[in-house]
Amino acid sequence: MNTTLARIHKGLAGFIALGVFVQMFLAGVWHSGIVNTPDAHVFFGLSLLLASLLALIAAAVAKLPKPVIGRTAFLFFLILLQPFLMEARRNGLPFVSAFHALNAPFIGIVSGTVFAMARGAQTETEEDGVVSVATGD
Repeated sequence: MNTTLARIHKGLAGFIALGVFVQMFLAGVWHSGIVNTPDAHVFFGLSLLLASLLALIAAAVAKLPKPVIGRTAFLFFLILLQPFLMEARRNGLPFVSAFHALNAPFIGIVSGTVFAMARGAQTETEEDGVVSVATGD
């Protein structure tokens, strides 16, 4: 079961790492006026938030190495922070809201790091059951 959860974590981390680029593209589509509302950007962002929560749960239950769990938790926090930063604009704090765009590259960096670590953690779990046999004279 731990191997399955480690693979789920790896898949979700890959989805988030690629999804960050999609998310930035959807923001650009809205800002360029191709669409009138940011709905696609908002709802895809919510899917990234859900994926990061599921990745954190999978990492914890699979008992992945602590650095992987910690960085996955940090990734979840950064993605969770995004809606609160946007809400700051509605509450009369546009300066705080400006950090929404600054937070996005950090999400990209951390998601790439988590995905790279997940690939390494997956390799380690697969090698646990391997036995080396040497034959000699």
